[in-house]
Amino acid sequence: MFRNIQCRPTQEFNGILGVYYKEMLLLRNRFIRRLLSSMVSPALFLAAFGYGLGRGQSIDGLRYLDYLFAGLLAMSTLNACYGISTEINIARFYFKIFDEYLIAPIPRWHIVAGETFYGITKGAVTVIVFLLFAFIVKINLHITPVFLIFLLAHMTLFSLLGFIVALRAKHHADQFVINTFLITPMTFLSGVFFPLEHGPVVFQWIMQLSPLTHTVALMRSSLTGGLINGVNIVALCVFLILFFGLALRFAKKCEG
Repeated sequence: MFRNIQCRPTQEFNGILGVYYKEMLLLRNRFIRRLLSSMVSPALFLAAFGYGLGRGQSIDGLRYLDYLFAGLLAMSTLNACYGISTEINIARFYFKIFDEYLIAPIPRWHIVAGETFYGITKGAVTVIVFLLFAFIVKINLHITPVFLIFLLAHMTLFSLLGFIVALRAKHHADQFVINTFLITPMTFLSGVFFPLEHGPVVFQWIMQLSPLTHTVALMRSSLTGGLINGVNIVALCVFLILFFGLALRFAKKCEG
């Protein structure tokens, strides 16, 4: 399919659409499993932390359940968007589908954009599930255009990170190591479950290097009606530019 793509002025986005369409065909075949699996993690965390450990507790004037919900939404969409890294690795090492992209007459940024849009789509499925849970457990939410912008930027950021990791990993063992030493600590120590202010000062400074720290803060503030910190917005923009640049660079260096 990709060998027939012609880079004409009127078809300049065919590469993006082709990559995205292929990934969506694969997602369609496992959509039910994907939907059901996306329900398990939030249900367990809400039950264990929201209704178990956090019952009757409050943080920064919020019910702990409301505080936790924004963090869990960020964590689960991270896992969904970043999860494209595993799928890209399988496509590279086993099915050689990714090689079709590399030899197709399309710019490399089309590949980056197509995979990123796919990651965002996977994240959107998780968002729908979370909104359903929010309705069931009666969580107080303020869904505004600002929140949706931050959510979209968050999903874009971690879809790009998944793409970067997939191209840098030489085999599946490499990706397992990255997940263990990067994604797991980032998930639990970036303000998802508790405010960073509760940790040591050194710990707070280190976690400012985590992109999840800033996206969680922005999503929580916009979702609960809190104050939005401009530093988090600047950090988010910097990470987006950095990750897109790295993704494009590695895509150009990747050989089929």
